[in-house]
Order: sequence, then structure tokens, then C-alpha cells
Amino acid sequence: MTLTAFTLILASVILHALWHFICKSARPVPAFYMVVSASCLCTTLPFALTSGIDLTRLPSRFWLMLLGGGLSGMICDIGLSRAYRLADVSLAYPLARALPVIMTAFATLLLGIGAKPSPLELFGMLIIMSGCVLMPMKNFSDLHWKNYWNRALLGILVAAAGTTGYTVFDSEGVGLLLANEDVARWHGAAAYSSLRESVLLLTLSGYVFAVPHERARVTRELFCHPHPYFAGIGAALAYLLILIAMGFVTNVCFVQAFRQMSLPVGVLLGMFFLREKCSAAKLTGVGLIVCGLILTVL
Repeated sequence: MTLTAFTLILASVILHALWHFICKSARPVPAFYMVVSASCLCTTLPFALTSGIDLTRLPSRFWLMLLGGGLSGMICDIGLSRAYRLADVSLAYPLARALPVIMTAFATLLLGIGAKPSPLELFGMLIIMSGCVLMPMKNFSDLHWKNYWNRALLGILVAAAGTTGYTVFDSEGVGLLLANEDVARWHGAAAYSSLRESVLLLTLSGYVFAVPHERARVTRELFCHPHPYFAGIGAALAYLLILIAMGFVTNVCFVQAFRQMSLPVGVLLGMFFLREKCSAAKLTGVGLIVCGLILTVL
């Protein structure tokens, strides 16, 4: 983990925590994420249009990675919206973030992508995941499988699978773009982000308008509310930094692990701005995440 990558990811997770903090109480549905996606696209599109990239010179493998990244992002949004409807955000979000830490590491090992993580780094990722799993619990006595086995679990698993998918696909996709086009890394990342967001927006819109109960949630109030627009701007800038950071690590699983810094940041925001109480279990979870991050960077 280089200092450049660490700095980029740190800035990204602060942005990520802020936009998630904005819409924390919104209990977003797929239609909400559709507006967020449109806002994301509008944020990165001006940078993409001025990048000077010739799309006709990009290999077919790039388009496959782009399609995989966009579809995975759509799957993640659908999973998160289900999890948020059926469980508290404070439970669903950390669990949806926990699983991709290890899933991404195993996916890159299985596919032979990037440098092989050392045993210490893998152990650090396990510690990070353990901290994420512990964070939603109010007391240590709540640490029981029944508190995790609920109707929201399917949405959490779907969101985790989608997160793992877009992390791997996007890492390969932006790498192929930069390998075939002589542009600045941030310009290439912005171009890829716009293309990928276009796929996500089209597929997610198709899902929303094809499913009757999801289509019913597309209301005038949704488009008039500022939350999805602010969330989209924050999400676009946060993920743009992540795409840039992917070029400064030996394996994208390190990026996935360090993105979990957003959880401690979110806890601090909740404590200072929402006056949320912090249980011993949550603080222990935060401590485990920090310890896991230190082990991973070492």
C-alpha cells in the first residue's frame, strides 16, 4: 500500500461516509439509487467528454469488464435497497461491507489477479471483517447467529456479491483503458466511471420500470428531494478516487479492505452530529477494523 493509494482512499472514504450520512435515514429503494446513479453520471460526464479517449481503440475485453462492473453495481444497489427495507441501516450496512473484504481477496486469488496477499495481510482482512460483523451489535450478548439470520440476509449477500464483482471488474476495466489510451489517470478513471455508470443507470432503470411495485415508487417527491442528488455527487467523487487508487496497489483487495475506514468515520459522524450512543461492542468493532487495517498495511 503506497502513501498515494492510502491518501486517495482516505479522502474517498470520508466522502463516502458523508454521502451515506446524508441519506442514512432515507431507507433508499431502487428508484432512489436510480436518481443517485443519474447524479453520478452527470458529475463525471464533463471530465469524460474532455478526456480525448477514442473508444473505438479499446479491446473487446474492456467492454466485457465494463458490462460486468455496471451489472455488478446494479446488483449491489438492489441488494442494499432490500436489506435497508428489511433491517436497520446500522445492521445491514456494516454486514454488506464486511463480506466483500474477504470475498474480493479470494476472487483475486482464484482468478490470479494482482499480487498474492501475504498470510499477515489476509489475517488483517479477517480482523477487519470481524470488526464489521461486531459493529451492529448493541451488546456482546447480542453476538448470536439469530441476530444475523433474518429476512434482510439475502439482500446483504446480494449486495456483497455485487460489491465484490464491481471491485474486480472495475479494477481490470480501468487498467485496460489506461493501458490502451495515453491519458492522465484521473481523466481515464473519469471516462471509465461515466461509461460504467451509464450501464448501471440503464440496467437499474430497466429493473425499476419492469417491476410494478418498484415502478410505483418513482414519484415526483423522489425527484424533488435533494438527498439523492447530493448522494450522487458524493458517491461519484468518492468512487472516482477509488478508481484512481486502484492503479497504486498490487492487488485490488487492498483497496476493498481500506474502504472499510468509512465505517469508523461514519461512527464518529454519528456520535458528533447525531448524538448517537456508542456501545462497547461497536467501539470494539471499530478497534478491530483499525487493528486489521494496520496489520494489512504492514
